[in-house]
Amino acid sequence: MSDARLARVRRLLAEEPAQEADGEAQAGVLSRQCRALSRAVAARGVAVSVVDAERLGVPLATSGPQVAELEEMQFTLGEGPSLDAHDSRRPALEPDLAGHGRARWPAYSDVMLERGVGAVFAFPMQVGAARLAVQAIYTSDGAPLPAQSLLDALDFAALGVETLLAGPLDGEPGSGVVSVLGNYSEVYQAQGMVMAQLGVSLGDAMARMRAHAYGRNIPLSELAGDIVAQRTTLVADPVEGAPDA
Repeated sequence: MSDARLARVRRLLAEEPAQEADGEAQAGVLSRQCRALSRAVAARGVAVSVVDAERLGVPLATSGPQVAELEEMQFTLGEGPSLDAHDSRRPALEPDLAGHGRARWPAYSDVMLERGVGAVFAFPMQVGAARLAVQAIYTSDGAPLPAQSLLDALDFAALGVETLLAGPLDGEPGSGVVSVLGNYSEVYQAQGMVMAQLGVSLGDAMARMRAHAYGRNIPLSELAGDIVAQRTTLVADPVEGAPDA
C-alpha cells in the first residue's frame, strides 16, 4: 500500500465515529473499519466473516445488523461470493446479481435481489497460504465498483488482516479467528444427528439442513439449535409411489 493510500485509509477511519460497542478488541476495530469502508464506497454495508473447510461461516464484524443478516444468508444457502472468495483465494466480484449473478449463485442472487441488493464484492483476507477471513461489500445498484472504491476495498482488506493478526477477537485469550468457528459447533452436532437419523452422508445431511433452513427463512445456525434441542426433526424424503402416511 502506497503512502498516499495508507494516508487515505487512516483519514477515513479517523472520520468514522466510534460506537460504544466497538471497544479496542479485534471485533470492535473490524466493525469500525467495516463502517468506514461502507461509507467510503457508498455501500449498503460491509461484513467480515471467517469461513471453514465445510463452507460454514461466522460474521466477525459488520457495518450494521442488517448486513449481518445478508452475510448469514450465503452460509445458509451454501453459495455466494464470500464462499467463492475463500475457496479460490481470489476476489469474487459480481456487479450484476440480476443477470450474470443468477448463473453463478441462483438461489443466493434471488434472495439478495429480494432484499434490494444488486451487487456484491468479496475479497479474501489472507497471509500466504493462511486464509483468515473474507470481506464482503453489498451495494444496491447493479454496477461495478469504481476504481477508487476498488482500491479502498483492497486497502481495508489489508488493514483487516493486520487487525486479525493483532490479538484476540474480543479481548479474551483463545478467541482468535480459528476458535470463533466454535460458534458453529451446534451446526456440526446437528449435522451428525441428521446423518444418523436419516442414514445419509454428512454432505447430504448438510444439504438437507440448508434446504430446510432456507424453506423456513431462518439462519442455518438457528435451525441447528432447534435440531440439537430436539425441537425440530428432519424427516426422510418419501419413497416415490408410496402411499401417504
